[in-house]
Amino acid sequence: MARISVAEAARCLGVSQRRVQQRIADGSLAAERVGERWVIDERDLVPLLSRRDAGRPVSERSAWAVIAASFMLIDAVEGRTGEGARNWLANLAPSERIRAQDRLGALLARDPNADAEADVAQMAGELRVLLGNRADRLSLRVSPRDLADLRQEDLVALAGLSNPQAGIASGDLVEGYIAAASVGDVVDRYLLERVQREDDANVILHVVPDDVARRAPELWRDAAAMLPLLLAADLAEHRRPREQSRAAELLADMRNRMLDL
Repeated sequence: MARISVAEAARCLGVSQRRVQQRIADGSLAAERVGERWVIDERDLVPLLSRRDAGRPVSERSAWAVIAASFMLIDAVEGRTGEGARNWLANLAPSERIRAQDRLGALLARDPNADAEADVAQMAGELRVLLGNRADRLSLRVSPRDLADLRQEDLVALAGLSNPQAGIASGDLVEGYIAAASVGDVVDRYLLERVQREDDANVILHVVPDDVARRAPELWRDAAAMLPLLLAADLAEHRRPREQSRAAELLADMRNRMLDL
């Protein structure tokens, strides 16, 4: 991994530069003096980031602010328009918008070694902390003969393992986003049953809050244009090496797009 500055370390950890300097001073974060500044090996941030993953994810509001910020980044590269995303960010306090952009920047600044499972797992942990509260995750079961019809359901936007952009086929599972107001209709229509263990589920629904579903549908609704950040978060939640590696690839693609700006 690369050596980074105090400012870059602060962005990765989601803390102030002063806090990083305090950790260096008290010996809880290794650093090397180069000229007039401190540099830090990214590997020394891993234990601190791991503790973040053990804590609670950021709030639902903050998670969608980061997702909206990612949409605007892709929009700048591809020339798409996203009034819902713009309006979502515009309704936030300036400090919230800056925080969302900083969080996204810190995530994309990380460049895990794709061949190092620990690096990829750490990146996936950061995603779960950052976006874990974006939607309620329902584990359900449907009759296998109804899976194909559910996959074509208009109210469900294919995500995670069911989204073609994931590149990981899963014919025996339907995963997707759905507006909170539509959950009851889909559950009744397909006789979906709630299960306690995700291993017993063949349907995973990410339930989008009503205000996001109504005001910013482009952030989740179009499966064909699923945001790389959102898809990466879906895959990271499966907590398996293959899915986590693909999540890292999606973030690397976003990082490359950011460099093109």
